[in-house]
Formats: sequence, structure tokens, C-alpha cells
Amino acid sequence: MARLVLGLVQMNLSVSVAENLEKAETLLRDVRRQGASIALLPELFPLPWVAAGEDSRAFAFAEDEDGPTLGRMRAIAAEAGIALAVPIYERSGERRFNTTFVLSEHGDILMRYRKNHVPYHPGWYEKYYYEPGDLGFPVFRHQGTTLGVQTCWDNLFPEGSRILALKGAAVILAPRGSGDYSLGRWRTTLAANAMANNCFVATVNRIGMESGGYMFGGDSLVVGPDGEVVAAVEGEDVALAVEIDLGKVQESRVEWPFQGDRRPSLYREISEGPR
Repeated sequence: MARLVLGLVQMNLSVSVAENLEKAETLLRDVRRQGASIALLPELFPLPWVAAGEDSRAFAFAEDEDGPTLGRMRAIAAEAGIALAVPIYERSGERRFNTTFVLSEHGDILMRYRKNHVPYHPGWYEKYYYEPGDLGFPVFRHQGTTLGVQTCWDNLFPEGSRILALKGAAVILAPRGSGDYSLGRWRTTLAANAMANNCFVATVNRIGMESGGYMFGGDSLVVGPDGEVVAAVEGEDVALAVEIDLGKVQESRVEWPFQGDRRPSLYREISEGPR
């Protein structure tokens, strides 16, 4: 059976970007030693949670693909021989996005995914800092497996996960920045997406108290196609390698053939509005 070893890197992110980068490098090397071939970092790494309020000074944190954060991550990926999913605050010309860059084990950029659904409510004033994504729902290949990305709030909109599954994604990577009060909802949401799309969902959340008094909940984990938790991270600054059996995806799609039973002609009201 084909298997994939995923690395989950759960971090308490401080106000020091330099310290966060140092910590991440240590954890990434650790998860590589555990056998992971691809690793996922938390949402808006390596920054403190800027979206707790509205402060235009935080715009300066945004970087383009040639910026220092991605440059360092590309070097680590190439040196350690590990693919990375790196969520950063991206600047593209005059525009800003919440973007996950996927790097190959050689340090090349395989794909970028820009968060499509952007919230704006107390503690998560994200529309102030970046706009909704404009790249749709791309997928990428790693060791013969198709993967996609859904960033935090995106996972509450099931259409995105469905599109990724229809494109062949066996694994959805879900970087998050969610509070400790909502962990039950997130487990339910991620389990439902995994089960409805016959795929694995791997999520990494921020953890611990950050500036502004926001407590992030951690609970980074991998959910299987049956909706059951395969493995979960325990602790604040920790890396965990999780081996998943990709054969479970095909088994699930035979036993529970949701894709084959879809009736797209009935779904026009989703985009066109109720009749």
C-alpha cells in the first residue's frame, strides 16, 4: 500500500519573527528525522497574530516570494530534503494575501494557495489585512500523491474541499489560527470534510496565548477518510510525523462512492441563487 509521512509542526508564535523562524527550523529538522517527507506549518507563520485588531503598521510584515521567510524555508527544504507547506503574509505588488506556498524537497515553489474565504469579526479582522484569494483551488503532486490546501476559514465552506477532491486530492492540508474555545467545532468540520470527500485532512493550528490576549487552541491532527482522528499533536512547540495509508482513500471511495453519486445539474442554485 502507498503511504505518506506527514509532518505536523505546532508552534506558539511569539512577537519575535526571528525567534519563530529559529524554532521552526529546529522543529522541521526534528520532523524530518522522524521520517516526514512533507511538513505543514501554522497559519500566517512566522508572525504574531496581527489580525487581533486593526493596525496598518502590520502591513510591513507582508513579504513577496523573494522575501526572507520564504528564502529561509526554501533553504531548509533543500538542505533537509523535505517538502514544506509554508503559510505566510504575502505581498504581491500593492495587494496582500494569506498565502500558503508549497515548496518541494529541493526548495522549488510547487504551488501557492491564497486563502479564498476571509473573515472579519472580533479577533479575526482579516479583511483589513488581506483580500480574498484569486487563484481558485489548485492542487500539487508529492511522491505520486495529489494534495491541496484549505486555510482555516476556508474549511467551513465545503465547496472548496469538494473541488480539491474532484481534482484528485487524497490529502488536504489545513493550516489554522483558531481559538481554544472552538476546538470541538473544528474537529467536527474537518472530520465531515474528510468523510464527505473520501480523503485525509491534516491540520496544524497555532497554540498558546498571543499578544492581544488571544488563546490559540492547538489540536493539530490528521483525520482519515472515515472521519476518525488518525493522530494528534500534544504539547506547544512540537513536531509529529504521521504515517498515513493512502490505500484508505481508494477503499473509502469504493465503499462510500459520493463522487460517483453526485448530481451537478441540481447544484446550479449554489452559484446562481435559489429559484
